[in-house]
Amino acid sequence: MGIMAYIALAVWISGSEYAGQYLRKIIAAVVARELTTFVNTAVLFGCSLLLQESVASFIQQQDIARIATVLLTKILYFFVGKILNGLLFERKNLVNWQWIVIGCSLVFSTVAGKTLITLSRDFPGIQMQEQKLMLLCVSCIWLMCLIMYFVVQQMSKDNQTKLEYELMKEKEKYSKESMEIIKRSNEELREFKHDLKNYLLPLQEAMETMPQSEMVKVWKKINQKIEDVQTLIQTGNSYVDSMINTKITFARSEKVDVKCTILSKIEGIDDLEFCTVFGNLMDNAIEAERKVTEKKEIIIFVEEKMGYLRLEIQNKIEKSVLNENSSLNTTKKDTSSHGIGHKSVKRTMEKVGGALKYYETGDLFCAEAVFPIKGYQCQKTF
Repeated sequence: MGIMAYIALAVWISGSEYAGQYLRKIIAAVVARELTTFVNTAVLFGCSLLLQESVASFIQQQDIARIATVLLTKILYFFVGKILNGLLFERKNLVNWQWIVIGCSLVFSTVAGKTLITLSRDFPGIQMQEQKLMLLCVSCIWLMCLIMYFVVQQMSKDNQTKLEYELMKEKEKYSKESMEIIKRSNEELREFKHDLKNYLLPLQEAMETMPQSEMVKVWKKINQKIEDVQTLIQTGNSYVDSMINTKITFARSEKVDVKCTILSKIEGIDDLEFCTVFGNLMDNAIEAERKVTEKKEIIIFVEEKMGYLRLEIQNKIEKSVLNENSSLNTTKKDTSSHGIGHKSVKRTMEKVGGALKYYETGDLFCAEAVFPIKGYQCQKTF
């Protein structure tokens, strides 16, 4: 085993600067070989310890116990390999119930094999025909474990396909809404251009004779028109743009003043995960602003800093939220969706390995989500 480890290390060092598909295949082959050796050794020593006889003596005997041991090593190699592959490459893709199925299959296979081996040795009076029947029963158990594993895998693929389809529909929905927003914004710009001409032409002629109070009123109307013209947010990600612009438009339709500052492109993070967090936090902020009687305001701030993307959404409050509702439970009459948005945000941030924080400062309730940027490399200056 030591020689194989040195070979794997030498291959990795010699080909590290050409790391790619071939190097991964070589390393995978070495790891598979080492895994086979490990499983075979573990099963042999386990069986010899269980039967209280030497490994050499156990290997030399050709009976049902020996056949069961060989089959057990193959079954365990399959499930241990799947667990190792899941831990190294598919940890984020496997959910809890998939891990439970794989783990239970491994345990059931081991128990069934060990039971057969023990019975065949502890009860030598059992006829060969009965031993073969026992081997057949245990083989059926192993087969059921394999079938259960592949059924779970197929269910997972079907769920993934369904999720991708739902995501595609959601993206299409927000794309349509974004196109409507762009169309409406262009119409507002044309109207503003037309109205601005009508305001400025007579103003230019009457500047010398118009009272100052009248001029102030005219300028206030012009400023109000400028404020009413919607500015579209552009981050470089069309799906994220659609989500942000849609939520901002909806908030403004609720008479909420929205200020949005984005200081970096939204790259290196999953757009669905970002939109899930942003959408739920915005929904919570808009819902909270419905309770505000005076100036309603939402502040959005996005920045990149040291390999992390920080999203902060602030909304006005008239009294402390965390003092009265520290768990942020829903206050809606319909409690069927009790806290779903908050749980979704928390689950998403845990999945991406980010951080989520709620706090209050003055008359503002703040929700801060920090996303780690994939592939970020810290640049050092020497």
